[in-house]
Amino acid sequence: MMPTIRLDNDVFQGLKLIAEPFIDTPNTVIRRLLEDHGVLVKTKGDVAKTANAEVKNETNRQSVSLTPQPTYEAFLLHVLGTNFHGRGGKHEVTKCVIELMTAQGYIRAPDLERVSTGETKAENTIAWGRNALKEKGLISHLSPRGIWELTPEGVEKVKSTPLPITKE
Repeated sequence: MMPTIRLDNDVFQGLKLIAEPFIDTPNTVIRRLLEDHGVLVKTKGDVAKTANAEVKNETNRQSVSLTPQPTYEAFLLHVLGTNFHGRGGKHEVTKCVIELMTAQGYIRAPDLERVSTGETKAENTIAWGRNALKEKGLISHLSPRGIWELTPEGVEKVKSTPLPITKE
């Protein structure tokens, strides 16, 4: 059985201000705040354990925003077109996009937070980016489940669009 806590209305309203709508629960917001202050630390499997270290003064999580979806879309097109020759499995392509974006400085801590489905915000945004590219006619809607494939228009877009510049 999990403990029940009561929150003052102003505290609850404050939690709502820093929560991600349709993603966070009061528990995930409080967990993130405790992790940001070093009270909880993430371990394998993202299970948090109480830290014995003293509470750290870290920058506010709000100061670092999530990477925008169009950036993910550009990397997704690039990876599908160059690394996978236009066709690849969802998991392999997603992993490659995240690795490349991380190496280029586009993926930051907020992008790696987990959503209710268990995937990271980055993985979730790549999936939504794929849907947007499908609607634009750049990724095929006829591919088998779990396979992402560029259309001829998508192949041309990859050829004509440079990869975003490395962030500093």
